Amino acid sequence: MARLLSALGVGALFGLGLVLSGMTDTARVQGWLDIFGRWDPTLAFVLGGAILPMAIAWRIAARRPAAALGTPYPGPTGAHLDRGLVIGSLLFGAGWALAGLCPGPAMASLSFGGTGGLVFLLAMVAGMMLAPAVRARLNGPMGQRKSKMDIRRLSDGYAVSPQIAPSDMAGLKAAGFARVVCNRPDAENPPDLQSAAMKAAATAAGLEYVYNPVTPGQMTEGNVAEQAKALACQGPTFAYCASGNRSSQVWALARAGQDSADALIAAGARFGYNLEPLRDRLR
Repeated sequence: MARLLSALGVGALFGLGLVLSGMTDTARVQGWLDIFGRWDPTLAFVLGGAILPMAIAWRIAARRPAAALGTPYPGPTGAHLDRGLVIGSLLFGAGWALAGLCPGPAMASLSFGGTGGLVFLLAMVAGMMLAPAVRARLNGPMGQRKSKMDIRRLSDGYAVSPQIAPSDMAGLKAAGFARVVCNRPDAENPPDLQSAAMKAAATAAGLEYVYNPVTPGQMTEGNVAEQAKALACQGPTFAYCASGNRSSQVWALARAGQDSADALIAAGARFGYNLEPLRDRLR
């Protein structure tokens, strides 16, 4: 309940900020993007005003063990420049320039945008629903993706990696792993990388498959318990998410009390995973 009330309060504050800053004014947004015409620079203050408090907030967060409601802070996403990111960015920018709305203001505009605002919102939702299929098409047929697997051993019996492909399962079996744990929710992936397809590939390779999805910033005690259960089984465990960060966090929390906080934090730091905010909980 506390999390829902917090989300409601923060969402209301964000919506109020959108309205007061003029982000729901399509003419002002289009004026900001019209750099070769009648450019309106006022939204520069909105962007700058958003960056400043976030910079301060992240500095504070870096010194805190967890968020106010007890969940770990999300770590780096491991995003990289690829064809999907470039095409998606161009389409987003074009749509923003043509309509003067992006997702947040589009939802806020339901209260005053009339039929046009509703049509835009429905079209935006349709585009989001089509995106996974388009992304899968861009990335190539199932099983033919370029592998992003990078085995990062946090301990003798546990390793993490950014998102892997079904074709990587045979290699994991050959590397001596007994099971694969997916810490990435299916909603983040196209169908050919979701748990059903990955489990089928793991089973075919002779690996146990565990689906333990961790939502960024919302890791639960259930997630930790499920990861600990997998770690207690015989044989080395391999886990993956978008970047490996969530898989390292949930592993460290599952090992809390068994290994020292310094050792767990150092293991993550070797691969760029910052577990320092979890220090108090790891103790």
